[in-house]
Amino acid sequence: MSVTGEGSQQADMKPTIVLVHGAFADASSWNGVIERLQQQEDYTVIAPPNPLRGVGADSAYLAGLLNQIDRPVLLTVQSYGGAMAATQRPVAAAAFSDASGPPAWRKLPSWAVVATGDKAAGADVVGAHARRAGADIVEVEGSHVIMISKPQVVSEHILKAARVVAGTQR
Repeated sequence: MSVTGEGSQQADMKPTIVLVHGAFADASSWNGVIERLQQQEDYTVIAPPNPLRGVGADSAYLAGLLNQIDRPVLLTVQSYGGAMAATQRPVAAAAFSDASGPPAWRKLPSWAVVATGDKAAGADVVGAHARRAGADIVEVEGSHVIMISKPQVVSEHILKAARVVAGTQR
């Protein structure tokens, strides 16, 4: 799970938190996190359906959604990998072969929750990517879908990022 701060130049304004699910899943995978962010912290949270049609198409869809939000955005995403479940969504083959564009982490602050028991993406791979991005990293014992098994830990790290994006913490 990674978090990228958009619009951090607008100090002291709570960001809208956008939670994007990975492949073989739907937005319900964020339910525990959504509940904590909305009810306990009073954040505006959006968990859109990821089309899962390929990196280019999915990025364009997400960019269109983000461009409609008129306040700072905290974008939180979960890997394109996922677990087998009743609410899985099909994914196009292009989702695994499309080239991505320039990474946002090169210009924006990043945070990551690395699940040390991740066997889908590999904790070592996820950790290496987070370090490469210069992310503020929290490691926690759990599986690839850490936002389901440990929503409190994920929520806390998202809140830390949200405070930075809002300009209330450095």
